[in-house]
Amino acid sequence: MEQNPLPIGTTLKGRFTITRLIGGGGMAWVYQVEERRPNGLTHIWAMKELRLDSKDPKAEAEAYQLFEQEAHILVRLRHPNLPRLSAFFSENGRSYLVMEFIPGESLKKRLQDANAPILESQVLDWAIQICEVLHYLHTQDPPVIFRDMKPSNVMVTPEGVIKLIDFGIARTYKKGKLKDTLAMGSENYAAPEQWGKAQSDARADLYALGATIYHLLTNVPPMPAFVPALSLPLRQYNPAVSEATARAVEKAMSREREQRYPNAMAMRDALVACLPAPLRQQQARARQRPQARPPQPQPTPTIPTSQAPPKLCLLCQTPNLAEARFCRRCGHSFVGMRSAFVRIIQPPGVNWEMPIRGKSLLLGRQPTSDAQVPYLDLDFYDPKGYLSRRHAVIMQNERGYAISDLGSENGSWVNGARLAPRQPRTLRNGDEIQLGQIKLRFGLR
Repeated sequence: MEQNPLPIGTTLKGRFTITRLIGGGGMAWVYQVEERRPNGLTHIWAMKELRLDSKDPKAEAEAYQLFEQEAHILVRLRHPNLPRLSAFFSENGRSYLVMEFIPGESLKKRLQDANAPILESQVLDWAIQICEVLHYLHTQDPPVIFRDMKPSNVMVTPEGVIKLIDFGIARTYKKGKLKDTLAMGSENYAAPEQWGKAQSDARADLYALGATIYHLLTNVPPMPAFVPALSLPLRQYNPAVSEATARAVEKAMSREREQRYPNAMAMRDALVACLPAPLRQQQARARQRPQARPPQPQPTPTIPTSQAPPKLCLLCQTPNLAEARFCRRCGHSFVGMRSAFVRIIQPPGVNWEMPIRGKSLLLGRQPTSDAQVPYLDLDFYDPKGYLSRRHAVIMQNERGYAISDLGSENGSWVNGARLAPRQPRTLRNGDEIQLGQIKLRFGLR
């Protein structure tokens, strides 16, 4: 019998309340949930629920194994182009992953909305970001192979940041194996070896990325790798694409994996070379910035002794094994640092967040061309002109984050209290900020 999605308003673990169904398909339902913490603050997450529609116990066991594998892969990964995992738990016979809520839309949605090939420079920017996160995954120990690269599994945020989602069939590479335990993939994007011919390695992800680029640049999905006929040349569909980009895609999509790029950074460099000179220089500067480093190998877990005290969950006060990554009672993750963001909560229906990167975030409308700091332009949501151009600023300091009104005409408010101009006020997770008729919620991940 098919497992239906949970109703809106359902609360799990006593703190995750479902606010809407984002979507469903394949092996999971995905919800938007609001977490209410013991201190009364709230946070928005995405929650993925395993769907068990089969009456075959073997198939259900296999599905749960993949779901659990996704949790164990994600919990040890930290990269700006990957969602952060918060919790993994089971309740009432159902299993759940709670992870970072990513504002924006998938590349599949972008392509559907355009109903035409997407601009080459835009696709190259996305693909270069994907190469960087694939490099991070492939250099883990053991390497993580994504295995399901396609437009629907790549999100792009309002700031243009790429996020890979759905690690449901990702796997760790096992040296010496002749082929994958399970032959899985999406037919238009999966490499030939994913159909049971050999063990998929990093080059399978590069094939799928090439197929994804092909689809975005032509608005036509490529032919499946198991079909003898080859896809038509990319430039036959879209002559505006440069020959260099077409060659790079063709190389990535070679059916012989030895003829593909040897690794993700080699493909990244080839794609950067396809950019116009000014964009190529920007990418060169970005390459010089410190890259996310793979986590150091962790020691083999041991049973805690009197010298290894149990790990106490700060949310529910439950003692756990010293090496635990999740709380055994509430599912809270013990891994990772928290970053800050603001989410628009008024006007109703707006559903996206702005991460706070760097030391400050300026809030206002219609930024001037000489703005030197990250800027959140709220002009679209302020038709009556209540906001000042430089209305307020959120700043990072030694104690966390603070907000300061910049002498705006209509003032700034936090939790209903008006701020004194140019007097910083410390922000806490869940604080509500009002600027004119716009409300934002400050949060920590």
